[in-house]
Amino acid sequence: MTRLSPKLVLVILSFILLKGSAIAQTCDSPQELCSTSGAETLNTDQGEAITVPAGFCFDNAENTVFYSFETLDLNQFPNLAYEDSTAFLSIASINCEPDTTTGTGVNFAVFTATDICDETTFSQPIICQEMTSAAQEIDLNELAPSTTYYIAVSGATGDAPADNPSFCDVAIGVSGPAVTYNLEAEWYPEPDPDRAQEILLEGETAVLEANENFPGLTWSGEALNSNSGSPVTANPEGVDENYVYTVETTINGCVYTDEVTVVILAAIVPDNAFTPNGDGFNDSWYIDRITEWPNAQIVVYSRWGQKVFEVTNYNNDWDGEGLPAATYYYVIELNPIDFNTNPYTGAVTIVR
Repeated sequence: MTRLSPKLVLVILSFILLKGSAIAQTCDSPQELCSTSGAETLNTDQGEAITVPAGFCFDNAENTVFYSFETLDLNQFPNLAYEDSTAFLSIASINCEPDTTTGTGVNFAVFTATDICDETTFSQPIICQEMTSAAQEIDLNELAPSTTYYIAVSGATGDAPADNPSFCDVAIGVSGPAVTYNLEAEWYPEPDPDRAQEILLEGETAVLEANENFPGLTWSGEALNSNSGSPVTANPEGVDENYVYTVETTINGCVYTDEVTVVILAAIVPDNAFTPNGDGFNDSWYIDRITEWPNAQIVVYSRWGQKVFEVTNYNNDWDGEGLPAATYYYVIELNPIDFNTNPYTGAVTIVR
C-alpha cells in the first residue's frame, strides 16, 4: 500500500479547496488604474459584500470590486498646471456568466472616500449607472486635482428567478489630461536653444530636456551621454535619419513616458553638376545651406590636382568661368565655431 506524505496530502487538499474559487479582492486593495497601462480586469466573483450609504446609487452590493485612479498630484508637484480637469473611463468589456439565476450587467459608481472600507466616508457618486455588455467611454468632468477616485463595480440583480447578483469580468481603463503627466520632453541643438528644432545638423549635439521636477527621469535612445536626469545630450550619427528619444518616470506607481524625434541632415548639400550656358537655369554651382556658414572655405581641383577655384563665404555664384566641361573635385571646410565637422568632399561636373 502506497503512503502519501503529509506535504503531498496538504497540497492535494489545498488544490481541491481552491479549484474554481476566485481570489477575493478586499475593499482596502482596489485595482489601481494608470492612464498609460490600458484596461485592467476584475471579476465581480472576486468581490465582497459591502454596505453603501443610503441614497448612494445602488443598494445591492453583494459582490463589489473596486478600482482606483489618481488625478495630477499638485501636492507633490505644486508647479504643475491643472488646466484641464477631464478624464475618460474606457469600459473595454463586460462579460457576464450566463445563468438564469443571476442578473446581467453591473452597477457602476465613481466617487471619492476618506476610507474606502468605511461607507460613511463615501461621497455622492459623480457617475452612477447600470451597465450591460456594451463597451463604451464615459466622460468625467471637473475632477479635483490631488485626489483618489474609486470605482465600485457590483453585480446587478435581475428579475426573478435571477435573484442573485451577476458574475462578470469587467475591463476598465482611464485616460485623459486630468490623470496623465506631461513630461514636457523637448530638444534643441547645442548651444543654441532658440534655433528651430526641426533638424540637427550633422556633427551637432542635441540637448534633451524634460520637466526636471519629476523624479527619476530616465532616457533611452542612441548615443546618449547619460540615461538619467535632465538635461542630457546625444550625438547620433547618420545623415537623413530620424532618432527617437524616450523619457520615462514613475509617479505614484504609474509609469509615464514622453518622446522627441531628432532629425539629422547634412550641414550642406552640394549639387553634383551645373550648366553655365546663360539660360538663367542652373548657371552656377549651388550648395544648399552654404550661406549659413560664413566661415566656410571652398577649394575646387581639377582631375590632375590643380586648384581651379577657392573662396570663403560662398554665395552660390561660381559659374566655372574659363574652365572646360569636365568633372572637378571639391573640399569644403565649414569651420564652425560651435562644433567640429569633417570636411565635405565630392565631385561636381561642369556641363557646357
